[in-house]
Amino acid sequence: MPIDFAWTSQTSALQLDLLAYSLPRAIAAGALAALITAVLLTTLGSVVAAWITALGGMSVLLINHVFGESHPSSVSLSTMNFIDSLAGGAALGALGAAVLHHRLPAYGWTLGVLTSVLIGSVNPLPHVGGFLNETVPAANWHPTDMPPMWMILVTMALLTISALANRKRRPVDRPSIELPMTPILAGVLLVLVFIFSAEWLSRHGQSLADIGVAVLATVGGAIIAAMLLPGRDGGLVLLVVAVSAVGSAAIAASVPAWTIPLLLIVTALGLLGGSRKPAPTACLIALLGLAVYTAFTSNTESSLLIMIGTTALAWIAGYALGSATPRFVPNRVLGTVMLFVPSAVLGLRDFVSRGNYVLRENRDDPLVCTITPQDSASPAWAAFAITIGCLIGWRLLHISRPATEPTGAAPGSSPDSDADSDT
Repeated sequence: MPIDFAWTSQTSALQLDLLAYSLPRAIAAGALAALITAVLLTTLGSVVAAWITALGGMSVLLINHVFGESHPSSVSLSTMNFIDSLAGGAALGALGAAVLHHRLPAYGWTLGVLTSVLIGSVNPLPHVGGFLNETVPAANWHPTDMPPMWMILVTMALLTISALANRKRRPVDRPSIELPMTPILAGVLLVLVFIFSAEWLSRHGQSLADIGVAVLATVGGAIIAAMLLPGRDGGLVLLVVAVSAVGSAAIAASVPAWTIPLLLIVTALGLLGGSRKPAPTACLIALLGLAVYTAFTSNTESSLLIMIGTTALAWIAGYALGSATPRFVPNRVLGTVMLFVPSAVLGLRDFVSRGNYVLRENRDDPLVCTITPQDSASPAWAAFAITIGCLIGWRLLHISRPATEPTGAAPGSSPDSDADSDT
């Protein structure tokens, strides 16, 4: 989540521009902070250190929010947003290192990530397309109050209890002097490709050549990152890249506030179904169908069609993350946190929603600004192409990395992993 945008009411236009410009980079920095923290703590093997690190990240988050609320007009919003993202990323990665060794806590961690992505991606309103009466004020839910201070305090209290409860717990694995670099290299590659393609298409989304280059870069980066990871751990990366692409095109810009609990239930059921009966290939095929559905309904104002697409996305996303569970904990953190990073499809959707602004100036005519309308279905078709690439990458991964049964638990491994599923 970014910093509380209620702080922006007393700031300048320059600060707002800097905040908007740096927001994707801040999110990317937070994702890398989560990955690096998970790698370091998993290598250390101390559950107590993981809980303390998570508590430290939340403490920085609390200080940042207290200072931001008390000095809203004298702080740099972009700087505070970077601090917010880095602290939140460190807390998320540390929490992953602490709980992803066990099935039920890992389920809760993954569901929490999906929940925050879902709530952070939509703008809940009392209605969507006239589905609810606009005059009902109780249904209006304001995302600008998030994350609320009470939620940060409750989280810190729970982390403190967990740290105290695990203070005498022995390390899960013996500390290792070797720092695994492949998850970090794969994460840096993915983040750079995501940010570059998203920013490029947000400014140059009118050309098929530019869209094609961004799609190829995204697919190529995802396949390379997946191949860098050991075994079939990279399968989660390919699934998340496809989910991120289709989700950026399919998720509704605004939904009724009362549908948020419904979407969370659907996501939880999908996650549970994926963990019990993994079907990664079926998830990718379902994402292809959802991309086509989104392309043909991109101009619709029907509330029913919009909610069908958003609900299907919630279920598929949960099922996909439940289907692919890497053996090495940092690889699971890497795949999951990429849901937060803006994708190429999101940049294209932003360009399409704004249109192409063109300035025309002739000697005999005054300066004129024209807006060229764009194809509203192009983000969905770009997502379709990216998903095709991820499906190809999935097959290449399974051909080049045959399924093997581990003879013993590897350091930092998750005992409930079933990443080798090929169904």
